[in-house]
Amino acid sequence: MAQVEIYDGEGDQLLFTGGFDFLPRVGESIARDADGYFHYYEVIDVWHREEPEAGRFQPCLAVKIID
Repeated sequence: MAQVEIYDGEGDQLLFTGGFDFLPRVGESIARDADGYFHYYEVIDVWHREEPEAGRFQPCLAVKIID
């Protein structure tokens, strides 16, 4: 299970991290339970950030809130 970093739509503020069996694609939605209330996000960008010290790439998503 890959740990994925989820960023706001601008890609500059980390909102949360999550374990995914597969990487969500652009246009798909993520529903996250926060205090018994679901927050829905649309994936608007996907990229992989290199972590040279660890010798791996970190998957990242940018999302926008769906009201």
